[in-house]
Amino acid sequence: MHDDTVANAVTVTDPLGYVEVAMRRDGRLTALKINPHAMYDLTAAELASACLEAIARADSMRSHPGRALWA
Repeated sequence: MHDDTVANAVTVTDPLGYVEVAMRRDGRLTALKINPHAMYDLTAAELASACLEAIARADSMRSHPGRALWA
């Protein structure tokens, strides 16, 4: 069986690569992965910011698939 939600998802990371987010085209988060090194390299506030940034990037890519949020 083919899962259309996977084909229609966007996957992005924060600029430093600590957080990876997958979001379906309807806006539902399907995955949030945090690199284990984040607990050594980032404060709690920095990790929260990285999560929010990755989610914002995924939402932007989902909303505007032909336009990247950051070049």
